[in-house]
Amino acid sequence: MKIGIIAALDCEMTEFCHDFSAVESGYFGIYEGKCGGHDVYICLAGVGKVNAAANTQRLIDLFGVDYVINSGVAGCTCKHLGVCDIVISDKLTYHDFTPIDVLDKYAPYSSVFKADDKLISLAKEACTKIEDENFFFDTGMVVTGDQFVDDSRVVARLRDDYNAYCTEMEGAAVAHVCVLNKVPFVVIRAMSDNADEQADMSFEEMASIAAKRASFVSTFIILNL
Repeated sequence: MKIGIIAALDCEMTEFCHDFSAVESGYFGIYEGKCGGHDVYICLAGVGKVNAAANTQRLIDLFGVDYVINSGVAGCTCKHLGVCDIVISDKLTYHDFTPIDVLDKYAPYSSVFKADDKLISLAKEACTKIEDENFFFDTGMVVTGDQFVDDSRVVARLRDDYNAYCTEMEGAAVAHVCVLNKVPFVVIRAMSDNADEQADMSFEEMASIAAKRASFVSTFIILNL
């Protein structure tokens, strides 16, 4: 099979390139490797929704990927998880699209994008393999916007309005493109911060550590497909 991995940041893709012995594909920002007998295409997409959507479509058009995994870090917005815990996307939506019901009224006739059940199940299994008594994970809503959230008031709004488990800047755009192309997907997010007033400091310190944890889960999924 052909698996596409979308990462926004260098620290989110480093482990994949190393573990899969990835080499340049000939296309900007895309690297080719092998994992579990599968062809894996790792894309350094850059930050934000447009980068995420454009590069997801590139993976689909150029390589015909069978699955897409968006792996990386996020700000935690739920009360029962913390830094370096993991959120597995059940569904995703945009928190900065107003009014969001425009997406329900016009194509693609959905403002919420559902992740693939098989990939969710494998991600949950992967999380049970992490040997850390302080580690927790859950499956829930991931919200996406072109905004680095560092405000506890915004966190409260995202919880109230969307029941958001975490907030980031790419996932729903990846999901949106995958739904349009009928490609199964999942978004794996390890918490780098709590999206509050200390988010900047926490992100700088914890992003690489959290990204490695997300890559462990994503690699497990690929090995067990």
